Amino acid sequence: MRHFTLVAGLGLFLSFTSHADDQQLDSSRIATGQFDYRTTLQVGDTVVDIDSVRHIRIGKAGSHQTLQIETVTRTGMGPTTDLLELDWHTLMPIEREVRQGGGEMRIHYDPERITGYIRAAGQTVTVDVTLEQPAYAGESGLEAILAAMPLTSGQQSELHVLEIDVNTRVRRFQLSVGDVETIEVPAGRFAAWPVHVSAMDELDDEQTIWISDETPHVFLRAKAPVPDEMGGGSLTTVLVKTTD
Repeated sequence: MRHFTLVAGLGLFLSFTSHADDQQLDSSRIATGQFDYRTTLQVGDTVVDIDSVRHIRIGKAGSHQTLQIETVTRTGMGPTTDLLELDWHTLMPIEREVRQGGGEMRIHYDPERITGYIRAAGQTVTVDVTLEQPAYAGESGLEAILAAMPLTSGQQSELHVLEIDVNTRVRRFQLSVGDVETIEVPAGRFAAWPVHVSAMDELDDEQTIWISDETPHVFLRAKAPVPDEMGGGSLTTVLVKTTD
């Protein structure tokens, strides 16, 4: 899966389709506050660190309570701001806006349709996708979904992914939860659930995301291999610190 945790890409957008009732999602399981992360990209002898700050807070859209996830990532190309707003009760996406330099992405969600645009490098790509079923948001939205789930060892789910780029297609992924393990990140030592997400198509993408066992749940770490055709290596994100 081309899911680069916390590194916003104006040309890539992922949504995970599933039924919230089946997953027994509960937004109160998701920790709110400020979370600082560091993403390390290692390809051969080259190592690049990227710092991000994520704010998760409760908001409102009209009369509806929402969960707002704002991630600011700083690279040599300047800051990228990614703001995702989810319905508090269902965690279904409402709006998403990504800004990076002169580029931006704006997406609006309805239960049966996603509309908006991606603007980058002087070009604008219109997004207008009809959904056969409601879709969750990916990236920070995926991590929120995992944090809202009642994770148990051996738990498995199939995820249908709507990938929006120059071309649009639906992909399938398998989600598998391992046994609780103890991990160390700069923010400390935690008991965590490893959740492995692997593609069920020809691209063979995969990643593992660790969610804290203690509630409210916190996204602690993610690791994905870099494909050989891109030089090989790994992409790892870790929690550096939290602020209430």
